[in-house]
Amino acid sequence: MSPSQVPWLFALIFTPAGAAVGAVAFLKVRQARRLLRQGTGARGVVTRLEQTRIAPGSDSTSTSHSVGTTVYYPVIAWSTADGQAMETRAGIARPKDRTLPVGTRVEVRYDPADPSRWTLPAEGNGFWWLFVALGALFVVIGLGFFLGALLSRP
Repeated sequence: MSPSQVPWLFALIFTPAGAAVGAVAFLKVRQARRLLRQGTGARGVVTRLEQTRIAPGSDSTSTSHSVGTTVYYPVIAWSTADGQAMETRAGIARPKDRTLPVGTRVEVRYDPADPSRWTLPAEGNGFWWLFVALGALFVVIGLGFFLGALLSRP
């Protein structure tokens, strides 16, 4: 591969990857915001914590200090307005000292047409906004490579 092709390659990697990550995260933010505005409220309780370990990447060369860390997903029991019992697992796992303890009462907002779409107002959207920003950054980097490749053409 010639050095003049490298910026094109980076542009073709960063731009669509950033767009995909940003778009998926933005859809998650939008869904949560819609549920907060229009969803039906219910009271729930954390019934248990589902334990998992952060596994190393498939190439086993990860140097992240979090590899091997045990994290916990809170499992919440709640009922819809029509009495349907639900037990749902939060989408974000955290270390035990930063997750909701068993017995904690929480508010759940859900879509009455599809109760499997739900959110915890207390969780916020900061995690997903971080990925929106990361996706935008990758798009900007990819477009920078694209612009650099265009300007360096003979």
